[in-house]
Amino acid sequence: RDLFQTPNYATKLLIPYIPKGIGLIWECACGEGKILKVLLENGYGCSGTDLKQGINFLDYDYPEYYDAIITNPPFSLKRKFYEQCRRYELPFALLIPADYSGWIIRAIQGGAEKIIPTRRIDYITPTNKDSHSQFHSMWLTWGFGLGKTETFVELTNEMKEDI
Repeated sequence: RDLFQTPNYATKLLIPYIPKGIGLIWECACGEGKILKVLLENGYGCSGTDLKQGINFLDYDYPEYYDAIITNPPFSLKRKFYEQCRRYELPFALLIPADYSGWIIRAIQGGAEKIIPTRRIDYITPTNKDSHSQFHSMWLTWGFGLGKTETFVELTNEMKEDI
């Protein structure tokens, strides 16, 4: 239930908001490498790790050469990924289901900011390559300096064709 790969367009929505000066990005739940591919195509240096490689982000001491974390964490572990990212004190963006649970409200009060697409992101799943999401998603960021708690970004049906 946590295998929701990121379509290309979801990462492309984030690209304009990545802070200037970010060198090497860590994609710490890279799965099939969809986010990595888009970041590399857009000129970012990045490295990916995944539990399938034996690297558990939640138990890992991050290498100090990363400048930011960008990932689509397992949805059942989204809060734990957020907490681990905060411990690292690096700018980060997590693609997670949008909700107003208590921990997300506290994250916003603590300086996190959201990038919210105007349409739902349709994730790529092992059983259905053309699924339609039953929930809305957002990029939960910290250290991106967006200047407001919620930034809405246009997501058109044409953009959604770039999976």
